[in-house]
Amino acid sequence: MNHSPAVRRSLLLLLVLAILHLPGCCSRKTTEKRGGKEIKPAAGAASSSVQNGGSQTRGSGEVLISGNESVRPLRDKDKRIKEQYRRLEYAFEMYNSTNFDGALREVERLQLEINNDPYLEMQSWYLSAMIYHKSDKPSRRKRAMRKMLESMEQVQKDPRFRAAFEDGMISQELMNLAREKGNDRYGKFE
Repeated sequence: MNHSPAVRRSLLLLLVLAILHLPGCCSRKTTEKRGGKEIKPAAGAASSSVQNGGSQTRGSGEVLISGNESVRPLRDKDKRIKEQYRRLEYAFEMYNSTNFDGALREVERLQLEINNDPYLEMQSWYLSAMIYHKSDKPSRRKRAMRKMLESMEQVQKDPRFRAAFEDGMISQELMNLAREKGNDRYGKFE
């Protein structure tokens, strides 16, 4: 069975087309399960959900994204932390608009509410030190900088920070190795 190259190509093309039309190979069926029943969307429903941002809500508070994947709602603790970061950004906006008194009030209220988040605490003490510096209060600025350094030590002990720091060091080593192997073709990283 020795076929010509044209016949081989056509057989190969036919095989590829057959594989592409098999169900489950390259297409993904989106189904929803509600109460143990499987509901298949209509042919136009899948395209309309993609056009509408691809998200639908379920009764349990989950958000459906393109089929079976779902995003869980934030826990109360995560909501509180997110709100605290938003308040810190608001205080920084006030600082940038030279409203030092308002920014200081917001930062001080925030510092009273911070609980077990050394990174947020470090940022809030740094912002308060900047505010004290602009307000010409050197003794309070010094205290705020000392508190910031103490919270920085806590951040360095935090395992989340350690993992990010180690990943960053590995990336830096890889970049240096690429620069050495490339005979400075990639330029200086300084």
